[in-house]
Amino acid sequence: MPLVLRPRQQNMSDPLYAATGAPGPGPWRRVPMWVRLVWGLTALCFLLAYLPESLGSAASFLRWPLLAIGILSGVPVLYRAARHGMLWRLRNKLILTYLLIGLTPVVLFFTLVFLAAYVAAGQFAIHLAASHLQLQLDSMGTTDAGLAFGIAHRLEDGATVDSLMRFPNGFGGFGRGGPDRTPGTSGGPAGTRPAAAPTSAPTTPAADAPATAGTLPNSAGPGANAPGNAAGRILEGRQRAIYVDKTPVDTPGFAGNARSPLRMADWVGKRRFGQLKVFVADGGVLYMAVVDRVPAGHDHTVTVIGSVPVSEQLLNGVADGLGQVTLVPGLALQQKRRASLTAKELRRTRLVGGVRPPASSFFDYGVRFPSTLSVVNWETGEIQAVPFNVESRPSILFEQLFGSGLTGRISDTVRAVFLGICLVFAIFEIFAFYVAMRLTRTMTGSVEDLYAATLSIDSGNLAHRIQVQRDDQLADLCRSFNRMSWSLGRLIEEQKEKERMQSELSIAQEVQANLFPQASVRVPSLQLHGICRPARTVSGDYYDFLVFHDDNDNSRKITGLGLALGDISGKGISAALLMATLHSAVRAYRLASEELYGDTARALTHQESLECGELFESPARILSLLNKHLYRSTQPEKYATLFLAHYDDASGRLTYSNAGQLPPFILKRDGRVIRLDKGGTVVGLMDGMHYEQETVTLDTGDLLIAYSDGVTEPENDFGEFGEDRLLEVVREHRDQPLEVISHEVMAALDAWIGGGEQPDDITLVLARKM
Repeated sequence: MPLVLRPRQQNMSDPLYAATGAPGPGPWRRVPMWVRLVWGLTALCFLLAYLPESLGSAASFLRWPLLAIGILSGVPVLYRAARHGMLWRLRNKLILTYLLIGLTPVVLFFTLVFLAAYVAAGQFAIHLAASHLQLQLDSMGTTDAGLAFGIAHRLEDGATVDSLMRFPNGFGGFGRGGPDRTPGTSGGPAGTRPAAAPTSAPTTPAADAPATAGTLPNSAGPGANAPGNAAGRILEGRQRAIYVDKTPVDTPGFAGNARSPLRMADWVGKRRFGQLKVFVADGGVLYMAVVDRVPAGHDHTVTVIGSVPVSEQLLNGVADGLGQVTLVPGLALQQKRRASLTAKELRRTRLVGGVRPPASSFFDYGVRFPSTLSVVNWETGEIQAVPFNVESRPSILFEQLFGSGLTGRISDTVRAVFLGICLVFAIFEIFAFYVAMRLTRTMTGSVEDLYAATLSIDSGNLAHRIQVQRDDQLADLCRSFNRMSWSLGRLIEEQKEKERMQSELSIAQEVQANLFPQASVRVPSLQLHGICRPARTVSGDYYDFLVFHDDNDNSRKITGLGLALGDISGKGISAALLMATLHSAVRAYRLASEELYGDTARALTHQESLECGELFESPARILSLLNKHLYRSTQPEKYATLFLAHYDDASGRLTYSNAGQLPPFILKRDGRVIRLDKGGTVVGLMDGMHYEQETVTLDTGDLLIAYSDGVTEPENDFGEFGEDRLLEVVREHRDQPLEVISHEVMAALDAWIGGGEQPDDITLVLARKM
């Protein structure tokens, strides 16, 4: 049937149309109802989150899970919308590509700069807060060291522990070697006067925030109070504990809260001499502590423990000029009870100093950075980490970093220069995007022309041509498309011609199939089977069964059988035509034999009639006639191999002559193999050829195997199929019906050839003596 192109309707339900990726119905209309419901609830929760009381709290809690579900459910919808809507056109794809290439590095760069600035600002804020706290510890250590050395000198001068308790308001002098010695004091050594302490201890429980706290300096940055001034303010809330060896010295002039002054822990008594300044936790309360251990005479050791509870008032001083400082000691100081602490109890233990600073401009974003404060457990000496958080803003940190070194005019100049550079970069980005759009339009114009041309050709208009006006690669692609459409039209014409020839070949195949024996030929004492499988549409192999009758009576008794098998040189139509010529010649000689030997030959003498019968029942004489006929009626290079045999049904004798055909076999009942190779050369190649013939007798059970070279010559990696494999397959199934033997031989051949193309025509003829 000739090929006809018809316009194809662009049906959205057509699978072929869907496979092209063309835009279909809007994807937004196919959004599932549950996805729309999730999106609606998410928007409602975001609106209700700003309401007070429980409704707002519940909405604030639900909005983030619903937002996550909405994003996950909306990703497929957005993907379909982008793919089948916006991104279906090449122009939109290129625009998106330019945006990704141009904007992604800029976004990533600014994101990286913002993250780096945020981390740097947070680290700087943590550093300032930690420096302020460390400054307080350093201020405490300058006074407690002098007291420890003074007590040690008194013990060296012969004072006893009891005598140290006679000073109701502290210790008047330090003795030799103490710091801040004052000449002229009685007793010789210089003295120092400790700061006054509160006369009574607060009664706040240990678990609560302590009530007594010192007043700290305003800032630890530039312009902050000196350490000496800060020490004077810390002493207002400081507590001391004095020990000689491990014996506490009663000092009524120094007071503390319910848990202070801090008693000497075991790990403190094992420390070496010197000063230790740490943050400690005792009884759930956080302290700044300074421990001074000084050796004294008579193998005594003086230990002075000074401490100040960390309170919100103290953190207010630390956070002054910085922002807001938050400590959550409940997460680390009460680890044994952490499993039972509720969120409300944890919030009670939180210490907050300072206030959140307001933003000075739109870009003055909040900086909130977490860290930890190393705290020593006073009971065990183990180090714990207390969550430590500072919240500030870049303007405050900028002022802390540079102070008054950068004036407002210089800041405005730097800001203006930075904005100018950003504006120049934005102009470059817009110009690059404009150029990219112009290039995109030149590229997508050619693509649009190609798309329209494909639709036109798809509708059957092979004469459509694209008008090319540019000279670039896409223009050359359009010219190639024009050449392709012209070639496609030419190929369609050739396809029509090929289909016409294929139709003629099909007719030739049908005609040739009628030349082979159509019905099962039956001879009383012989079983017959033949098969021919062409390598192409038509075959160059030939086989035929010619039945002989006795026409002397009206019963038309079968007297014998003529068997023919041949192979024509070449393949295809020429071989098929020569095969038909050979078939008609053999049949003509066979019919002439019947006519001369039958009723029409009764006018001849008996001797002449016998001679006619012997002429056409002699394979050798028939081959001579066929050789002369083919030589004179065909081209010189055309020839055929042919095996002819005549079987006499009464005697079981087989007379044959082989003209160049592969020798058939007779597989005897006892397993012997007889090759039928008597004859001569091929027919049709040379004139005046004579052939020999031979007669063999078939016994009951003997099997005749005649075949063409398409059976034994197929090759694979192991070589040819060969005669031995053919005989092996036949021997294995020799007692089966002839059709089964033929099927097994063909199966073995197919397995030997494998997935390759059949190299030659395959013909197999089997005959068994009954």
